[in-house]
Amino acid sequence: MKIGFDARALVGKRTGIGNYVWHLLDELGQLMPDAEFTAYCPHGFRPSIPETIHHSMIRSNKGYPSMSGYFWLKWQTASLIKKDDLDVFWAPRTLYPSGLIGHVPVVTTVHDLNHLICPETMPFMSRLAHKLYLEQDVANATRVITNSFGTAARVQNLLGRHVDAVVPPGISKEFFQRSASEVLTVREKYNLLKPYILFIGTLEPRKNLSRLLDAYKLLQQQGFSEISLALVGQRGWKNRELEARLDQEIEGVLELGYVPNEDLAAIYSGAEVFVLPSLYEGYGMPVAEARACGTRIVASNIPELCEAGGTDGVYINPLSIDDLTQGITRALSSQKTTFEKNVTWSQGAQTMAQIFIEINSSR
Repeated sequence: MKIGFDARALVGKRTGIGNYVWHLLDELGQLMPDAEFTAYCPHGFRPSIPETIHHSMIRSNKGYPSMSGYFWLKWQTASLIKKDDLDVFWAPRTLYPSGLIGHVPVVTTVHDLNHLICPETMPFMSRLAHKLYLEQDVANATRVITNSFGTAARVQNLLGRHVDAVVPPGISKEFFQRSASEVLTVREKYNLLKPYILFIGTLEPRKNLSRLLDAYKLLQQQGFSEISLALVGQRGWKNRELEARLDQEIEGVLELGYVPNEDLAAIYSGAEVFVLPSLYEGYGMPVAEARACGTRIVASNIPELCEAGGTDGVYINPLSIDDLTQGITRALSSQKTTFEKNVTWSQGAQTMAQIFIEINSSR
């Protein structure tokens, strides 16, 4: 069986969607050892392919200078893909070449509907591409998968498209509550000398970090002066005001930047509370990871984050600084608990494999 996929999320340092794609491929390689996987990406980039994929090939071609990756995918790759005689193409970032319709079956994964719910937080080219193509790509796909039941409901309600399966992110085996000695080692490595509140994610407008900084200031005024705020993640887009605030080196705020996966579990485990006050999320992988490491959760009260955080989380109105502050205070006074990892990457990969096999058998 020949399976092609958009591999752009596997180029460079992997974050949310990149980790989602990589882990599912890692499991698919074990479930479908005879399958041939072809990764498509722009010329000059090399995606990371899991070693479990025994039969793989990277295919690329050149786009126009400064062409967005989205438009490279839409207009430069259809002829390349059709030459490879694929049985199915997986679009893990939803969009796919228009020229595949009617020629190659497509499975598309919808992670969120940012362009409909909070378009003002998106980079211009990403917003434009999704506004132009996402609805038609979802409508024309052979199968539609979402990463959460909340996103599935939004796809049904906002796009009128039935979702064929939900494949939530798994919780990788490295995410569990780490020992005190391991936590101490990693805390020293990142200069986390005081108790800390933790945020993980790209520093971009949808994450609502300006309100988190305001809430942190209130916490300090209310007697929590000995607790710091650790921000893990790379700086994103549309963030001049936030970056100006961070560049002032706010007392107690530690900007750690990108942190490799091997250190994240200890950073989660050492946190007093993990906070994700996003205006919107398609799921919330960091929330589920923090929960697996026994960290108390404060997150926005939206279905997708409640799905990731479970019944033990504290859920707040992300537009209210007071509610966010009170939520963090409430979480700090609660007990830390761990939960059984009942969502695995293997389960998601089994669903994906079954869909691929059904499409291939029906051709």
